[in-house]
Amino acid sequence: MVVEVNSIEKKWVRSKDGWLFGVFEGIGERYDIEPNLLRAVWFLSVFLFGSGIFLYLLMSMVLPREDKLDSFEDAKFLGVCLKLSRNYGIDLGLVRLITVMSFLASFGLAFIVYLAIFIFLPESKERIYF
Repeated sequence: MVVEVNSIEKKWVRSKDGWLFGVFEGIGERYDIEPNLLRAVWFLSVFLFGSGIFLYLLMSMVLPREDKLDSFEDAKFLGVCLKLSRNYGIDLGLVRLITVMSFLASFGLAFIVYLAIFIFLPESKERIYF
């Protein structure tokens, strides 16, 4: 498998140079989007849908800062997100964000699914970096 160097460096992280928590700087760098454009879309989502503040705070808690990635790759609670990330080549920050959002949205049903994944998902034989 051939992996480009740029795809390894670009992760779902918060920037250390961002305005508040660095979420838009990090996501903008990941997808080569101007962070001010992301801020404008977020501003509209706050007033139109009301969910922007919650999502921003959630991302600021789940995504690591780019200068503190050392402990982020460690297994947290049972290591399910890490196993999913390695087995399917999905960025760990994105997997953790979706997991936390699922826990909050499903009122506990996602926890049962999380435990089932822990029991039935095999360990990855090789470490994949994405």
